[in-house]
Amino acid sequence: MLTMDETDPVVEFIEEDEPLIPGPPQGRPWNILVVDDEEGVHEITRITLKDFSFKGSPLKLLSAYNSDQVREIMARETDIALILLDVVMESDDSGLQLVEYIRDELNNRTVRIVLRTGQPGKAPEQDVITRYDINEYKVKTDLTAQKLFTSITACLRTYESLRDIERNQAGMARIIKASARVFQQQTFNDFGHCVLEELHGIMGIEDPESVDAGYFVGMPSDRPLLIAGTGRFLDQAGTPMDTCFPRDTAGIDFEQLERFGEFFSDRAYAGMFTSKEGVKSLLYLNAPHPFSEMDRNLLRIYAHNISVGFDNISLAREIINTQKEVILTLGEVVETRSQETAHHVSRVAEFCYLLARKYGLPDEEADLLRLASPMHDVGKIGVPEAILHKPGRLTPDEFEVMKQHSKIGYEILRKSNRSIMQAASIVALQHHEKWDGSGYPGGLAGEDIHIFGRIGAVADVYDALSHKRCYKDAWSRREITDYFTESSGGHFDPRLVEIFLENIGEFEAINLRFPG
Repeated sequence: MLTMDETDPVVEFIEEDEPLIPGPPQGRPWNILVVDDEEGVHEITRITLKDFSFKGSPLKLLSAYNSDQVREIMARETDIALILLDVVMESDDSGLQLVEYIRDELNNRTVRIVLRTGQPGKAPEQDVITRYDINEYKVKTDLTAQKLFTSITACLRTYESLRDIERNQAGMARIIKASARVFQQQTFNDFGHCVLEELHGIMGIEDPESVDAGYFVGMPSDRPLLIAGTGRFLDQAGTPMDTCFPRDTAGIDFEQLERFGEFFSDRAYAGMFTSKEGVKSLLYLNAPHPFSEMDRNLLRIYAHNISVGFDNISLAREIINTQKEVILTLGEVVETRSQETAHHVSRVAEFCYLLARKYGLPDEEADLLRLASPMHDVGKIGVPEAILHKPGRLTPDEFEVMKQHSKIGYEILRKSNRSIMQAASIVALQHHEKWDGSGYPGGLAGEDIHIFGRIGAVADVYDALSHKRCYKDAWSRREITDYFTESSGGHFDPRLVEIFLENIGEFEAINLRFPG
């Protein structure tokens, strides 16, 4: 037996016939911190464990000779798996104080701690095991090489399990957070980009641009197209899926994918989802490292959540399209009754959207106005046909009746809490207000008129002037530009007139798309 002195014997290692774990170690090492104030303990531990490996990975032994060095190393190294800790160093209970520091101050419950003592009388086993969060208690004189091997193997196995649990918990937390963010996206494009961003985070991918990943979406009768990608898909948005994945080179078993909805290889994953409306999406990842079982489980859970989010966004799109169709149909009914030109409401919707974008309104508000504006004249259902269809100029009394359509439309629409209906009620009420305050029904002026009302006024008048009506012929471009120039600051918001005149070609293009 080797000893440093008679009071604190060093670990005794008895020669044994069989090796600890044969074969060359592979992979990332397991960090083990040896804490003892005797150099001999460190040396004989290194010699004994030099050929040790666990699951193909070697040990990396770190040495500390006092409590301050332990604190320094623990602050620097975040993945220490096991501490072989002496009790008596600079004081009789230095090791026990370090246990409390590690568990309570650092809140590290994962690292395994094996307490080794040469003076068990100063740290009785039953008392220490009861009071301190340690994993094993060893008397140095009883610690053979085989017992050290058994102890380290058991501790590393437990440490690995605990780290897997921690990673699983962290992965699940990340999935919950990621899913919440993904679900907030309102378009397929934003949805796809967000899906990939969060996927890289969940999989711990540090350089997403170097990893092949893609999100594809296809309508029921169309081929899925790439809407977001990284790696070799980075600049291929709009590319069909079968172009991105030639069946003979993709490395994907498409029969398995179509049959089971997912495909896994060593490093590749593909998940196929179909919404209730028949819209298909595909999530693909070619990871930089082989998938562990936990990786596969996290991918499955995340992909399932994404499929739910995809269904939600598909349903939201269906609701929006249904609302748009109902609104256009209602607008066209009113248009037909008042004998307006064909596609009047469709043109006004596009004029409003173009003006809103050029004016600088956010995308959401511009889209909302485009959806809502077809109902600007819905109040005309309350106006007698004799007045609506009168070819000549209206009498003052008739005009007073006609003016009521703004309030009638507002009253019809304002009762809904839906944002589209609320926006439509504003346009219906205010699209005949004038910048100088001479309009109706409220005589509002300037910016007291909602921007939706100001935009609706320009769009409605331009459509009326540029098309034949029962009481007039269509005006020329010159006549229209002269009128808007003269009416700037009177009838119309000067800034909107400026935008309209600068982009009149785009407004005329809309007229060509919706003739009538």
